[in-house]
Amino acid sequence: MFDRILDFLSSLGLTGVFAGVFLEAVGLPFPGSVLVLFAGFLAKQGEFNIVLAWLISLLGYLFGSFSAFMIGRHIGEAFIKKWLRYIKLTPKRIDKAQELLQKSAPLYIVGGRFLPTIGNITPYVAGISGISIVKFLVYDMVHAILWLTIFLGAGAAIGSRWQWIIDSPWFTWIAVGGSVFLFVYLCREFLPLTRHK
Repeated sequence: MFDRILDFLSSLGLTGVFAGVFLEAVGLPFPGSVLVLFAGFLAKQGEFNIVLAWLISLLGYLFGSFSAFMIGRHIGEAFIKKWLRYIKLTPKRIDKAQELLQKSAPLYIVGGRFLPTIGNITPYVAGISGISIVKFLVYDMVHAILWLTIFLGAGAAIGSRWQWIIDSPWFTWIAVGGSVFLFVYLCREFLPLTRHK
């Protein structure tokens, strides 16, 4: 099963990595961190050049963030509220996020992107808030560099010790736990959409 997943991700290539990271950065409920982790793993197996994977992921992330920022800036809060069921945005959450951003834009943009659901709405809120695009991109790039380095590095570290990990008696339990976690995450992200339809 795991080999099939790796084969599929390998067949997507760096174009698939770019697309997946773009979707994550736009704020859609897509497990971009998992994809980047697998990209690091595959890079260690010789499927990708890890530096190229990092650069393409960074490009995808910045394009996605910039797109979300521009939607917030030019289309505005009314549009986002209309589509709130897709990005889990409520008026109360918008107000709270804007308040946090006003207190500390670097902390909100760099740190907030690491938090589930808050990270999804960060670029939209930044766009609505009126912060300059240059400041946003600088803070967002800091986050992207940290995020990509952590997850690509973790994937590469796993890839270098893969045989030892797969032979470990704990591997099955970790795999089951990871699958349950992913299932719960996907249910939380996608089931609310069906309830609002």
